[in-house]
Amino acid sequence: MKYVQYSLLLLLVTGLSSCSYFYADKQNVVKEGHLYIYPNATYQQVLDSLSLFVKDIKQFDVVARAEEMDKFVKPGRYLISEAETNKELALKLKNGKEDEVKLMVKNSPTIFHLARDVSKNIIADSLDIVEAILSHEQFVQEGLDLETSKIYFIPNTYNFLWLTSGKTFVDRMIKEHDIFWNDERKQKLAASGMTELEVYTLASIVQMEASKADEQPKVAQAYLNRLKQGRRLEADPTSVYAYRLEHGFDKKIQRVYHKHLKTASAYNTYLNTGLPPAPITLPNGTAIDAVLSPEPHDMIFFCADPDRPGYHSFTNSYTEHLANAAKYRKWLKENNIK
Repeated sequence: MKYVQYSLLLLLVTGLSSCSYFYADKQNVVKEGHLYIYPNATYQQVLDSLSLFVKDIKQFDVVARAEEMDKFVKPGRYLISEAETNKELALKLKNGKEDEVKLMVKNSPTIFHLARDVSKNIIADSLDIVEAILSHEQFVQEGLDLETSKIYFIPNTYNFLWLTSGKTFVDRMIKEHDIFWNDERKQKLAASGMTELEVYTLASIVQMEASKADEQPKVAQAYLNRLKQGRRLEADPTSVYAYRLEHGFDKKIQRVYHKHLKTASAYNTYLNTGLPPAPITLPNGTAIDAVLSPEPHDMIFFCADPDRPGYHSFTNSYTEHLANAAKYRKWLKENNIK
């Protein structure tokens, strides 16, 4: 009897092995895409999810069990390709060969917007990211809050694994920040007489005021000239930011009105002298460099130039500035921009 049982078991194992050998090099994928395996997922749950991508899930199951993938379920985001064989796919999942995601850090106005956008690409949700920023040891030591911590998040496209926690994301951003601040930029910072926070804050205004990177150094110098003369910056983006802090960020503001300029806030440079307390957006590296290396000139007035979309007209004459502003308002009216 024992001999019969042993023989049956041997026959079963041999049969599975033969099937595995036969199916191993078969291309079974019929739909390309990404498979998401969450932490603590079971092997059966992986099969259920994978059944959306393969023609014969039982065929894959035979190969996967032969490769012992069922014993090594590794969470992650995996690219499923039609060119893969059953064995190649099983080994990819067994060995945890995840596909990286491209994560774009945008010119977010607040940390909450940053967290919302980042959470769309990694497993950490927006609350995890915000809490990681609030509790990060380095930020706590430096006394940074949700406004001033913006200096550590430089807009760019980064590669991450989907299985990225809030803390891991923040750690990576700190590392990227430190890479950006090379010796040359540190020297320029020291020569500027400004703090890093002040540079970022002015750069954020430049970013919102001048979308063209080649004009940002000129805009930066105009603001620096105003600061040097003790004038208010009177930067429209700061009044808009102040207004949105009070009324919400949902509504798009295409044109600045007096109601925006009158918002009582430390961020409104129409009402306050000097820089706002923190950045009003996450500035690009080009805007930061523009503040560190501004284009030398002595002008303090500038207005959007309708004849050169995206650029400005600069002057030191207030009368000429009023004429430029009137020209721009006329263009807004003609184009029904409200």
